[in-house]
Amino acid sequence: MYRIVSLMRPNAVLLMALLIVSAGMLVAGCTAPGGDGTQPTPTETVTTPMETETPLETETPTATETTRVTTAATTAAGGGIATVEIAADNTAFDTNTITVPAGAQVTIIFDNRDAGILHNVAVYTDSSAAEEIFVGETITGPAVITYTFTAPEEPGTYFFRCDVHPQQMTGDFIVE
Repeated sequence: MYRIVSLMRPNAVLLMALLIVSAGMLVAGCTAPGGDGTQPTPTETVTTPMETETPLETETPTATETTRVTTAATTAAGGGIATVEIAADNTAFDTNTITVPAGAQVTIIFDNRDAGILHNVAVYTDSSAAEEIFVGETITGPAVITYTFTAPEEPGTYFFRCDVHPQQMTGDFIVE
């Protein structure tokens, strides 16, 4: 009898182990890993849009072309400062009048746009061009040059011209 018991004992142990493993498999099949045996509840995700500011539309000013500019500012010594832009194109000045303050420090920015042609700006007391106030360097276009001189102290109408083309390129140089 001893022999029968010893043979059955391992079977009982084996049977018990099978029972435990089966019960474990049954439980494992009913639950999610790490779960408590209940089915997960679906959740709804709500996304709230974040409010962003749209920049206001701004208007960009457009550039305007200015062919000549006269700016006068009083200085401590009196007189003032004047900056003038003038151009030569097709053997003609783009203006026939330059106005500056009496005794001002005058800067003329001269743009000779005529390719291969000589021009300058010269200022005289009158149209006879006998007495010069200022005579600018002659340049071959296209080129730009800056002239600087002092305007007459006495207000009045003077004369400017291109010395290379004295008949067709002339104008009034007004001192106020």
